[in-house]
Amino acid sequence: MKRQLERARAGVGWLWKHASTGVAIGAIVAALVVGYRIGRPAPEPSDAGAGGGHEHAEGESIEPRMYTCSMHPSVRLPDPDAKCPICFMDLIPVMEQGGADSGSRISISESAAALSDIETAPVGRFFPTAEVRLYGKVTYDETSVARLTAYFPGRIERLFLNYTGVAVARGEHVAEVYSPDLLAAFEELRQAKAASETEGGMSDLVRAATRDTVVAAREKLRLFGITAEQIAAVENGSFDADNLTIFAPIGGVVTHLAVREGDYLQTGAPIATIADLSRLWLDMEAYESQLPLLRWGQRVTFSVEAHPGEIFEGRISFIEPIVDERTRTAAVRVAVENPGHSLKPGMFASAVVRTRVAADGAVLGDELAGRWVSPMHPTVVKDGPGRCDICGMDLVPAESLGVVGDPAGAQEPLVIPRSAVLFTGTRSVVYVRVPNTESPTYEHRAVVLGPRAGEFYIVRGGLSRNDSVVVNGAFRIDSAMQIAAKPSMMTPGGDTEHAHAEHDGTAEDARPDRAAVPDSFLFSLKPVYAAYLDAQESLAADDLGGFVRAAGDIRTALGFVEEAGVVGESLAEWRRAASRLRVDEAITGIGIARARFERMSEGVIALQRRFGHRGSDTWYLAHCPMAFDNSGADWLQRGTQINNPYFGDQMQRCGEIRGAFPPLDGAPASNGDEGPTDD
Repeated sequence: MKRQLERARAGVGWLWKHASTGVAIGAIVAALVVGYRIGRPAPEPSDAGAGGGHEHAEGESIEPRMYTCSMHPSVRLPDPDAKCPICFMDLIPVMEQGGADSGSRISISESAAALSDIETAPVGRFFPTAEVRLYGKVTYDETSVARLTAYFPGRIERLFLNYTGVAVARGEHVAEVYSPDLLAAFEELRQAKAASETEGGMSDLVRAATRDTVVAAREKLRLFGITAEQIAAVENGSFDADNLTIFAPIGGVVTHLAVREGDYLQTGAPIATIADLSRLWLDMEAYESQLPLLRWGQRVTFSVEAHPGEIFEGRISFIEPIVDERTRTAAVRVAVENPGHSLKPGMFASAVVRTRVAADGAVLGDELAGRWVSPMHPTVVKDGPGRCDICGMDLVPAESLGVVGDPAGAQEPLVIPRSAVLFTGTRSVVYVRVPNTESPTYEHRAVVLGPRAGEFYIVRGGLSRNDSVVVNGAFRIDSAMQIAAKPSMMTPGGDTEHAHAEHDGTAEDARPDRAAVPDSFLFSLKPVYAAYLDAQESLAADDLGGFVRAAGDIRTALGFVEEAGVVGESLAEWRRAASRLRVDEAITGIGIARARFERMSEGVIALQRRFGHRGSDTWYLAHCPMAFDNSGADWLQRGTQINNPYFGDQMQRCGEIRGAFPPLDGAPASNGDEGPTDD
C-alpha cells in the first residue's frame, strides 16, 4: 500500500509541475482516487493469510489486477510499473470494492471530500415556483379605441385635432363642419315644430301626424350625431349658424388623422382615431414548452427600459388557442391598467410569470380564490358579485373559470436543486450520499425528471424523501467513478463498457479504414451525439424551443471532448466537424434553425464516417431530396421510420434511409469511407 500511495503522489506532483490549468483538474481527480483507496476500511486479515496481502474467506487475493490513468480512465493495464500510453503519467490502481451493491458506490476520505468541496442537500417535498420569462411590446387596448366618422356629408371648415398624438377629453370639440344636408334637416325640425304649435282648425289625426313629424325630425338629427343641447337650440331658434361643431365620443390621444381643413366628406368617411391610454395591452409570444405554465388571469410583472427599477403589473387576459406553425409560439396578452400614463404603446417589455407547480405539472394559483372577476376583462376583480366596470357584464366566481388551483387537493412533488443533476443528453444522473458509513460514500443514481421549476427539478423517479444528493462536486465524484470503472455519467455500464481493454487504450474497429483514436475521445463524443439527435427530433416536431436548447447542449458538450491522443488528419477532421456543429448566433425562426441543422448534420455524419460511436444503438442516415428547394439534405436519426427535420409536420415522412451506422461494439460496418452500411 505504501508503494501505491507513493506512486499516486508522484503522479500528482508531476501534474502540478508540468500541467496547465486543465491538467490541474486531473490532480484533483487523482486525489479523489487516492482518497477512495485510503478511505476504504481495511479488511480484517484472514487467519489463513501469512505474509502477502489481504485475503478473501476463500483465500483469493484482492490486490488490484488493473491500473489506470487519472487523466485517461479508458486506459487499463495490468503492469503497475507501466506508464500511460497517452500522457506518460504514472498509473494508479483500480480496486474492487466489496458488497453486493458496491458497483454503483464509491468511498473517499474526509480530506478528499473537503478538497473537492463536495456539498449535499436533502431531497425536498414542496411546491416549487417556476419562472416563465416572456418578452413583448406594449400596445393599445383594442377595446378602448374609437374611430370618429362622418354621419352626414359635408366640408371641414375648421379642424381642432390637427396633428397625431394630441390629447382630447370626452366631449371636447373636434371640428366645425358645413353641411347643406344638415341645414335642411334643421329647417325640417323648425317647420315641424312650428306646425305642431298651430292647433287651430286641426283635426286630431292631423295634430298627431304633426307631432310624429317633430319626433322624426329630432330622431334624424340624433342619428346624425347632434347632441340634445344642439337639437334644443335648433328648436327654440337660438342656433342660426351655418357650421356645426362635432364633439369627441371618448377621451384619449389621436392615433390617426384622416382629414385636413377644407376636405369634403361623404357619409361614413373617417375623420380621426382616438385611443384611451388608461388601459393598455402587453402582447408577448410564448414557446410551446412554456404554455403549460400559463393560465388565464395569472398575475404578470414586467419592466420597461424607460422606467428602470420600476415594476408594472397586469393579468393574462388572452392565450391564443393555436400555435403558429412557423415560429412554434402562441400569443399571450396581458391587460394592464395605466392610470398615470407612464407606459406608452411601442415600449419593449421583459415580463416574468411565477407559478407554483404540483407533482403532476399542474399550475396552482390561489391569488383569486374567493374573488369575483369579469370574464372579458380580467383586470376587473372584486370581493363580491357585481358588474364589470368596463363592459357591464356580470362578474363570476374565479373558481368557475378554472384559474384557481386547490393546493389541498394537489400532491407536493419531490424536488432537488438544479445543480445536483448531471445530463448526458438521454439520461439524468445524480449522486446520493450513503448514510451511516465510516467514510463519505456516494452512490450513482439515474433519475426521471419532471419539469424544471426555477432552481429546482421535479423528480418523478429514482429518489426518495430521505435521500441527500450532491449539489456541488458531482463532476469530481463522477470522474472518480470512471477511473474506478464503475457506472458514471458517461459510462452507465461501468467497466462493462471497457470490454475492449486494449493494451494501448485505443479503440479499434473491424474496418481498417476507420481512424484509430483513444477510447476516451469516443466516449466524450456521446453527449454531442445525444444532443444532435435531440435537435433532429425537435425540428421534426416543429419545436423551435427544443432545438435551441439542444444547440446549447451541443456547445457545452463540445467543450468537454477529450482531444488527447487525437493527432494528424484525425484531429483536423474532428475540429472541422466541431466548427459545423457549433451554433453561436441567435436562432429567431425555425427556417434559420433548419438551415443551421443542415451544417450540423454534415459535421455529425463526418464524425461517424471517420470515428464511429460507442454504445448499443444503430443510427440511420436519411436523405430528403426536396429539402432547400430540391437541393436535398441528409441527416442522422434513431430508427428506420423517416422523421424529417427539414419539413416537420408538413412532410414528416418525406425521404429515404440510405444507410446505417452500427455501434463499434456491435456489427462492423462494411463499406469503409464510403459511409454507413446499406440498410
